[in-house]
Amino acid sequence: MTTQDDIVKGAALLAEGRLVAFPTETVYGLGADARDEAAVARVFQVKGRPSNNPLIVHVATVSDIERYCDISRSWDPTVVRSRLRKLSTLWPGPLSVILPRGKEVATNVCAGGDTVAIRIPRHPVALKLLELFGGPIAAPSANQSMYVSPTTAQHVRDSLKDTIDLIIDGGPCAVGIESTVLSLLHSTPRILRPGAVTSETLSDVLGCSVQSPNNLKPSEPEELLSPGMLAKHYAPHTPVRLKTSISQHEGLPPRVGALIFSDWNPLFPVTQSKILSPNGDLEETAAHLFGALRDLDAADLDLIVVDTCEPIGLGEAIMDRLIRASRR
Repeated sequence: MTTQDDIVKGAALLAEGRLVAFPTETVYGLGADARDEAAVARVFQVKGRPSNNPLIVHVATVSDIERYCDISRSWDPTVVRSRLRKLSTLWPGPLSVILPRGKEVATNVCAGGDTVAIRIPRHPVALKLLELFGGPIAAPSANQSMYVSPTTAQHVRDSLKDTIDLIIDGGPCAVGIESTVLSLLHSTPRILRPGAVTSETLSDVLGCSVQSPNNLKPSEPEELLSPGMLAKHYAPHTPVRLKTSISQHEGLPPRVGALIFSDWNPLFPVTQSKILSPNGDLEETAAHLFGALRDLDAADLDLIVVDTCEPIGLGEAIMDRLIRASRR
């Protein structure tokens, strides 16, 4: 586990333009100084990430959000500032907002665009790292692009090996799926990527309607405003299919794994299975989701069949990840 010395070393490495993997409450991030274009370029290189897929910037305080975003260029700066004040009750936490980019943020963080996704993470290690570093950290998930996101330090080691400068081990991530991304670029706030902060919560906090994405049929927009919008994402090397796509008399390959939420009993032979939450708790399901997918991916299977749930509340974010992982 991490020590204060690890965090101090991580802050020093970031200041030198180096790459540091660190824990957040959602997944482990691969961090670089968000003001340093060369450091950010190395993030894209190490991950094999498409250059049109933007990164999320992590900061320590709500005032930092105003510093690294240019709210004066918003559609209505007064309304946007009011909404940020309301959303501050959800920070630190698994919520990112999209706003016009401030001039201090490197343009390649935003994939050449003019907006930036930004949030305040809840993990104490991430917050201490941000405090000691004293600047914004651009950090996508610390894994190879499009693969299953890492929720432990070992996952980072497995994915990136010795290609980065430091991995800070903060234990397993409590939330287990990436942050909700909320666009504040228009009068109606719009969720671009669902996460643990649900549309119902956001509507209640903001006191207005919030537009949800159609994640049952993900497609790639021409311009990616946020991470998590690629049609295929979060995918193990082993093919994935939803249980709802398996017909009763369909012939399946010899070695099939099953990812079970709680009490599903597959009606086909299963080589290996993982149960995410015996009690059917969606928070527990989300926390274990990526680790279980990685375990099944390492089991020499021909296919992984995954359970499903109603895309409501946290279930919307879980199904978003599984639908994208199963995209062919």
